[in-house]
Amino acid sequence: MQEHAKDKEYAAQALNISKYYTVGEERVAALKNVTVNIKQGDFVAITGPSGSGKSTLLNCLSGLDRVTEGEVVIGGRTITGMTDREISRFRASNMGFVFQNYALLPVFNVAENVELPALITGVRASEARKMAMEVLDFVGLKNRFNFRPDQLSGGEQQRVAIARSLINRPPVLWADEPTGNLDSESGSAVLELFARLNSEHRSTVVVVTHNAEVASRTRTRIRLSDGKITDERS
Repeated sequence: MQEHAKDKEYAAQALNISKYYTVGEERVAALKNVTVNIKQGDFVAITGPSGSGKSTLLNCLSGLDRVTEGEVVIGGRTITGMTDREISRFRASNMGFVFQNYALLPVFNVAENVELPALITGVRASEARKMAMEVLDFVGLKNRFNFRPDQLSGGEQQRVAIARSLINRPPVLWADEPTGNLDSESGSAVLELFARLNSEHRSTVVVVTHNAEVASRTRTRIRLSDGKITDERS
């Protein structure tokens, strides 16, 4: 994983990236000259203690945050230098996101939350609803399509969030502490969904976690400390 060539063999690449933030008059390095190559179809955990830079790395790889130095490549295409609009459009078609807090819209029911990314990309309403029901079936919540988020358990809400992330069939799924708010049983169910997605659909799944049990379920593990990679193994 130390090659620097841009290649479609890789789902995502960080090539010598650094990320700095200004805090008062101080310039703080969140990432320091990091290179990571994530292969297509891999199941990856990014681990490390709080403040190590793992969420920053995910945000930079996915284009949610801009790098200060270096280059980010997704599926062979450089996203560094894209405009905000270009990056947003690229993410909508090529990436899915799952966050710790579910990020569901409370005024929408389950199906409406799930179909929203498809509608944003211009899919017709009838087709978006069909797609939503298909992914809800995949996560085992087709019978909850008309429920509001506050009528669901935490585990069910996270499965809705996963369904929403899948509706545009993205080749890469990013998950930031996806089991952080769940009990062990619900967390295990979410991890099983990620494993199925990876094995059955060959999607690349990248999970940020501080949980050793979560990391043990993945194929490749990347550990950060103080903004640098300290260990990487498959």
